[in-house]
Amino acid sequence: MKKTIMVLACVFLLAGCNNVKLTNGENALVTFEEGGISSDDLYNVLKETYGAENITNLIDKYLLEKLYKSNNEEKSYIKQSLETAKSSAKEMNADFDTYVYYYYNVSGEAAFKDYISLNYKRSLWIEDYAQEIVSDKQIEEYYKDEVVGDMEASHILITSKAKDNATDEEKSSAEKEAYQKAKDIIDKLKSGEDFSKLAKQYSEDEETATKGGSLGKINDGDYADEVIESLKSLKVGSYTLTPVKSSYGYHIIYKSSQGDKAKLDDALKEEIRATIGKEIADQDGFYIKAMKALREKNKMKILDSELEKAYEKLVARYEAQSNTSK
Repeated sequence: MKKTIMVLACVFLLAGCNNVKLTNGENALVTFEEGGISSDDLYNVLKETYGAENITNLIDKYLLEKLYKSNNEEKSYIKQSLETAKSSAKEMNADFDTYVYYYYNVSGEAAFKDYISLNYKRSLWIEDYAQEIVSDKQIEEYYKDEVVGDMEASHILITSKAKDNATDEEKSSAEKEAYQKAKDIIDKLKSGEDFSKLAKQYSEDEETATKGGSLGKINDGDYADEVIESLKSLKVGSYTLTPVKSSYGYHIIYKSSQGDKAKLDDALKEEIRATIGKEIADQDGFYIKAMKALREKNKMKILDSELEKAYEKLVARYEAQSNTSK
C-alpha cells in the first residue's frame, strides 16, 4: 500500500529529472524511435489501479492525525501488533516482509507500523463518532428499559462433567445430564424445599455454595450477562423455572431484593452513551458510515474527477460488501 503511494509520488519526481518531451508536449519517461511513454501515462495507470484506495488512506491519515496525537497507548498497541505479526511469520516459516505484504499489502516494518497506526486512529474515531450520534431519546429509552437498581440474588450452579478431550457425543450427553440435574433441583424448589439448603447441597460454585448460593448485590457487568438478564425479569421472592445457561454452566437463580435505579444524572448519561455507542460501533457497515462522516465533516473535495469517481466506486463496493455480510 505504502509502496504504491510512493510510486505515484515518484512519477512526478522522475518526470522532473529530465527535460525530454514527447511530441505532444508531455514529459517523457520512456522513448522509442517513434513516440514514447509519458509520466501522465504512468500516472493514469497507477491512479486507475491504486488511486482510490491510496487517496482514501492519505485522506484518513491527514484528518485523523489532526484529531488524535500519538500517545503511549497507541505506541504500545503498535509494538504488540508488530510482535504478533513477527511471531506469526516465524510460525509459518515466512520472511516478515513477505508475510506482511501477503496479509496486509504493505512493504516492510515501517509501512506495517503506519498501517497499524492508521487503523488504530480509525477505531478511535469510530468509537467517538458512534457516541456523538447517540440521541438524548436513545439514552432516556435505555435508562427506562435497561437500567435497574442493584439486585440481591442467589444461585445454584450445575456444570457439565465432560472432559476437554471428550467426543462431541460425550459432551452432548454431559450437557443433557447437567441440564436435567438442574431441572430436578427446580422440582425440589417447587415442592417447597429451601433454596439456601439446596444451594449448599448441590451448587458447584464453591465460593457461593457455603453461603447458600448468595451472589450479594449485583448489576450489569458484575456477573454473566445471561444471569443478569434473567434476574431483571424475575419478581422479588421468585426463582427461574428453567435452568439458565451461561459459560459457567446451568444456573437456578433466586431474587431476594430489588433496589431503586440510580438517578439519571450527567455521569450516568455518559455511561449509557458509551454503552449505546459501543453497540452502534459494532454494527456491520458502521465503519464505512463513520469514515464517510469524517471526510464530509471536513468538507473533503477530490478535485481530480476520475479519482473522485474511483473513490465513490470504492465506497459503494465496501457498502455493498457490508450489506451482503448482514
